[in-house]
Amino acid sequence: MNRIDRATKKALRDRECKERANGRRSTAPELAARYDALFETLTRAHCVPYERMDWHEIAGAGMVEPAVRANALEQKARRALANYQPGIIDGLFGLGQDRRRALAERVLEAAKKDAENYARAKRAADVHNLDVGLAAAVLALDIGAIEQALKAHIPAAEFTPILEGLGVHMPAPGKLVVYVDCLEYDAIPDEAVEIGDTGRAVFVALPPEVRQEMHLANVCATTLRVAVEVLAVVPLDMIDVVARCFLVKGRGEAEQSPVVHVKVTHQALKAMDLRRLEPVSSITALGGRIDWEVERGFAEIRIDDLKLTAPKPPEASQTAAA
Repeated sequence: MNRIDRATKKALRDRECKERANGRRSTAPELAARYDALFETLTRAHCVPYERMDWHEIAGAGMVEPAVRANALEQKARRALANYQPGIIDGLFGLGQDRRRALAERVLEAAKKDAENYARAKRAADVHNLDVGLAAAVLALDIGAIEQALKAHIPAAEFTPILEGLGVHMPAPGKLVVYVDCLEYDAIPDEAVEIGDTGRAVFVALPPEVRQEMHLANVCATTLRVAVEVLAVVPLDMIDVVARCFLVKGRGEAEQSPVVHVKVTHQALKAMDLRRLEPVSSITALGGRIDWEVERGFAEIRIDDLKLTAPKPPEASQTAAA
């Protein structure tokens, strides 16, 4: 995420906060469930199973034919509409028009389902053929092929709410470093939503230390989730993951700084069930390097001695895997 993107997102958050403070707020009870889901997304993103791709098997697989568009469900729904004849009950109570309207709506729903099935089958075929074409290069640890494979397999829609950017770098043959641009502290919710005694949503301001703890959990959970997704694709026994955040420095200006570094191995992920573990303790168990205190949050960690310092990204963008 470049500085322009960061400034834009920060301005949007500030505007939403002002609009929220000045506007009349809904107290619908579903807002509490929505907040709970957001909390889970931010702090439990690592709770996924680990399953590795077998690139040797993929290399031996053949290409598949592209998916063919079909409209079987739509045709079935159209036949039901065309063959509908009002029965005695429908005729007696004048329900024929309502029945036809319902059948017509089913035609539209079936057409939408056919389109979704086609898009899903087409993507599966495209990804399979891409994998077959990339397999030899991925096994040879070609960084370009690795980036293409990550773009195809990393769930971008699931990553969008929990991080700002993701990039990979190979400073030496067989050594992969993953850089994760995590959410800033001010992107963490500043209030919780609970159900009050009346059954309506109640907004509760979160103390700074609670937000700091949530930010810590978010960064650690995101770091672990990225490690799982990358090691599931890349045929390496170990990767380095560096999480970065914008931290306010001496003159009040924010600079992107490394805040977490952890080496994650294939064997460790096989042995751990992350779905049962907390993100911070998992990072600690893996020997992660982190500098955090509840009063101030993250502080920059030094990674120069690990020879992981990333090349300076372009001002407008940087290589991204998602």
